[in-house]
Amino acid sequence: MAGEAATAEKLAAVIEGRVKWFDPSRGYGFIETADGLGDVLLHASRLRMCGKSFAPEGARVKCLAISGDKGRQAVEIIDLEGGAVEPPRPRRFHPRREPGENVCAAVVKWFDADRGYGFLDVDGVDGDVFLHAATLRKAGIHEVHPGETMQARCADGPKGILAAEVYPTQYA
Repeated sequence: MAGEAATAEKLAAVIEGRVKWFDPSRGYGFIETADGLGDVLLHASRLRMCGKSFAPEGARVKCLAISGDKGRQAVEIIDLEGGAVEPPRPRRFHPRREPGENVCAAVVKWFDADRGYGFLDVDGVDGDVFLHAATLRKAGIHEVHPGETMQARCADGPKGILAAEVYPTQYA
């Protein structure tokens, strides 16, 4: 074990560059370097280790990085300064209820509670309808299983049709 740590330390190199981009919702971003060896992965866990939660675009970075099968990765942030003042706000989609929208019968196709989403088969809609856990919670529904029926009000989302509102089957 001690030999592995020593080997990893020997492979680490001090890298300097600028934050190319960092997405806090994804938990990672990349450092652009001028050494011609490609970008360096910057993971949120490494930022937290140095007391930061965000890496502003354009910020100067000095870090310790290692090379792996998928490229270089920052393992320790030595210095991070400059760049944008505030992290970008995540863009959220809020479907709005349109007058005259119909509530349709729906059947749960599948739902993964760990991932927080799944899909419905909805009467009158071609293809799958995206269902997010937050939509279920808003309706007071805590869990669903394939084959369960419910009512859904659909809307166009950024990646296709989604269930904007759902109701238990008893909704009329």
